[in-house]
Amino acid sequence: MKKSFAPITALAKKLPASVLILLAFQPGPAIADSAGPIPYAAMHVIAEGDSAAVVAEKAAKVLPRKNQTDWMRLERTFFLHFGVNTFNEVEWGTGREEASIFNPTALDANQWLDAVTNFGGKMIVLVCKHHDGFCYWPSRYTPHSVAASPWRSGRGDEVREVADAARSHGVKLGVYLSPADLYQLRTNPKNPAGYYGNGSSNALSVIPTDPASFQSDPSKGRAPAPGFTNYTYVVDDYNRYFLNQLYELLTEYGSISEVWFDGANPDPSVHETYNYAAWYDLIRHLQPGAVIMGKGPDVRWVGNEGGVGRTTEWSVIPLPTSPEKFNWPDMQAGDLGSRARLAAGSHLWWYPAEVNTTILQNNQWFWARNKLPRTVTQLVDIFYTSIGRNGNLILNLSPDKRGLVPDNQLDALKQTAEIINETFTADLAAGSKVTADTFNATNGPALALDNRLDTWWEAAPGRTNGTVTLTLPRPVTFDVVSLQEAVDHRGQRIESFVIQTWNGSAWVAAEPIASDALTTVGHRRLIRLKSPVTTDRVRIRINGSRLEPTLAEIGLFKQSVATLPPTISDRGTNGTVTLSNLAGNKMVYTLDGSMPTGNSTVYIGSIALPMDRSVTVQAACLLPNGQLGITGSRVFAGLPPIGWKVVSVDSEETAGDDNSAARAIDGNSSTLWHTQWNADQKQPHCITVDMGATHRIAGLTYLPRQDGLLNGVVDKYRFETSIDGMTWTTNIAEGAFANIQNNPGLQEAGFAPVDARYFRFISLHAIWGSGWTSAAEISVVPAGNGE
Repeated sequence: MKKSFAPITALAKKLPASVLILLAFQPGPAIADSAGPIPYAAMHVIAEGDSAAVVAEKAAKVLPRKNQTDWMRLERTFFLHFGVNTFNEVEWGTGREEASIFNPTALDANQWLDAVTNFGGKMIVLVCKHHDGFCYWPSRYTPHSVAASPWRSGRGDEVREVADAARSHGVKLGVYLSPADLYQLRTNPKNPAGYYGNGSSNALSVIPTDPASFQSDPSKGRAPAPGFTNYTYVVDDYNRYFLNQLYELLTEYGSISEVWFDGANPDPSVHETYNYAAWYDLIRHLQPGAVIMGKGPDVRWVGNEGGVGRTTEWSVIPLPTSPEKFNWPDMQAGDLGSRARLAAGSHLWWYPAEVNTTILQNNQWFWARNKLPRTVTQLVDIFYTSIGRNGNLILNLSPDKRGLVPDNQLDALKQTAEIINETFTADLAAGSKVTADTFNATNGPALALDNRLDTWWEAAPGRTNGTVTLTLPRPVTFDVVSLQEAVDHRGQRIESFVIQTWNGSAWVAAEPIASDALTTVGHRRLIRLKSPVTTDRVRIRINGSRLEPTLAEIGLFKQSVATLPPTISDRGTNGTVTLSNLAGNKMVYTLDGSMPTGNSTVYIGSIALPMDRSVTVQAACLLPNGQLGITGSRVFAGLPPIGWKVVSVDSEETAGDDNSAARAIDGNSSTLWHTQWNADQKQPHCITVDMGATHRIAGLTYLPRQDGLLNGVVDKYRFETSIDGMTWTTNIAEGAFANIQNNPGLQEAGFAPVDARYFRFISLHAIWGSGWTSAAEISVVPAGNGE
């Protein structure tokens, strides 16, 4: 039996927030007593003395709440970042922006929703307020909103337009409301009366509050929205402000399916304590079907913004304390829920992953004229590493200053959707006869192939392994296997499995691609094979499971690789790149920024890139039908490191691995320079490079390590240049790569054009303050032709 949060009565209006949190988290019975049968529940507690078998059974019998089930079945969702940062072409604002800057000339929420639905998106989460504090609805509680802008003559409401468009497109709506608010920051000279960190005392506050009495008498409420009522909390000024804004968003725009919080704090020097207890309680009252994402109890951030879930992704997470006492920090460890993590005292809680990323390269959230979309190949890969790894994908779109998603983003999205849809339109397992070596009386093997997630095959009682075999009507060729557990009814159980195919005389293992591990399944797992297999028999052999394994659905698919764009390699130290494609098609390319055509240069071997400028390589396959496939592109922003050498470096690791400084200028993104692992763990660290000749340059590029680790990734730096290696000019005294911890992609920083033969990159600080420094590639940006 699935449990949901117990209803909270009107008594909550009379209780302080410290009590309300206890109500907001009631998930149904939480089982801590190991005696007797273990039921299905929303939470289990591991007791001292629980045997390994009891611990495994408790973990296997934690179920999602109904709002989580509804959310998990969405799979494809979207973010949308658009606002004052778009007009300033920055990622983070300051809170000092003039409202007059927000004036899109052609904002069309229906165009945004067309893009969402064309990709199969089921929900859009709108940024209603980012860290700068500007509100995209006419809030009663601040003058810093669209009401003060010239857009729609001050009568515009972006949230309303998106809500209406989402409803007409059959798409669910979510809201992002930044807890951080630089406009309300008490040190903001533009708003010296700001509430954020103003030291105000907690006061009895009725929500919604009468705006005229907001600080003088917050116990005075205003009329509630139709169909809703008032609520009372004891909070300070900023939390009262935040609660009132939540109230507006959750009562005036229809059904809300997700409320999105993050932990960003652009100015940690000003302290403000967020009253999450009150926030969660208000959300549960106003939108009980919504999931609270990020800094909340329903959905967790996967831990990166690159669109990559763990290959072993557990949805049942051991919390060190009860949910009502937990503070929901970001969880970025590689192992969150294996048996090794299930310690006595843990509260086992269903906490699935949302995998967020951007359509723009280098994980950029807001549009700017120099930001390009990811390649189609990258977006297709993200589909598999998010949805295909037991997570929901939330992909960000970035409208431009017009208020429209630009064509290059739409094209990338459309082409990605074509490939995904072509891959998954036909389930090659359809019509198979399904058998199993074990099953119980009510959950036979045929239920794993009936297109229903609420029926499932389940092994016989006492079995923690089992084999399900598909005998197909005819041989098929496939290279993607889809598996889904009956998580909504039986929890997450499978710990290891193999995929085998019949070759005519024996069962052989189908080998997955190198980046996949055959461990967990969860809501959905998509396994890509190293090469296509043709067979008429397939079996899924489950080798390990916490309890009787289940499979709700099995699917076989063939990737649409013919239309995929070519893969464009790294640039080598000789300044060349190569092209390749899985289908073996002929390829054409351009280097001048134009789209390739059937008459473009045919690829026959390594391509020598221009030496004196940044260049964009665009390439496409010539398909057998004579048409051109999808175009792929890659920007090579820095100069090629031809003839470059490291003049000096203060530390490099060469004993444990080849992480020498030369790896930072070898043109290979898969290698890296790393300072000594067990020595020199103190900043700053410095690398000096001789480019062999003088160049006119106007910027630098820094590519952090691309192996998924963050050790030594630089977030603060200094950059210097020299003509002769003796006299140095400081071009950037103290630069910062904003948000690089979450966005470890290519970083680029500009400076006034200079002539230089030598450059020096100085790491001032690395993520986590480890004292290490690392880099996959460091280069310089040539000055424009007009310099």
